[in-house]
Amino acid sequence: MTSYSEPLDPITKTRIKMRLYQNVENTPELRKKILGGELRCCIVKPELVYDPLQVTVAANKALTNKKQTTKSVFTEILFNLSPSTNISQSLLKFGINDQDKNLLVVTLEKEGEARLSEEVFSAIQGSPLDILHLGCLSDVGAIRKLYKITDKEHESVNLIDSVVSRIALKE
Repeated sequence: MTSYSEPLDPITKTRIKMRLYQNVENTPELRKKILGGELRCCIVKPELVYDPLQVTVAANKALTNKKQTTKSVFTEILFNLSPSTNISQSLLKFGINDQDKNLLVVTLEKEGEARLSEEVFSAIQGSPLDILHLGCLSDVGAIRKLYKITDKEHESVNLIDSVVSRIALKE
């Protein structure tokens, strides 16, 4: 099983790690633990993520922005993924609900905190899926609609480039 791991901006001394899961049986419990601060991660609906780079850009922005808009770095990632400036709408759109069975689990590790991600990943009761299968779970139509990517743009620009540019430029 391949997960995704990438260093973020060097000034943050942080690495992002992502794992994709299907057939998750304990989504309500995971949501409760995240909301209670017991799990240090965010869980994203994979249907709205075309490529891990999309989440990486949102996480990097969350860590490097001078001013946070939300209460935690993990809600900031969800907020940055969304084209909306409405916090509640962003969290509802990209965050999970109790019925979700496919999950993209995102952790952040400072230097020397490698065990934190494994603790989060071990809490997931589902089947790990190679991160390369993320595109199979993505809903390109929903992504295009959400980010307002026209047919003309879609024909001439790679989808991930369109999405990432919108995340980067969101104020």
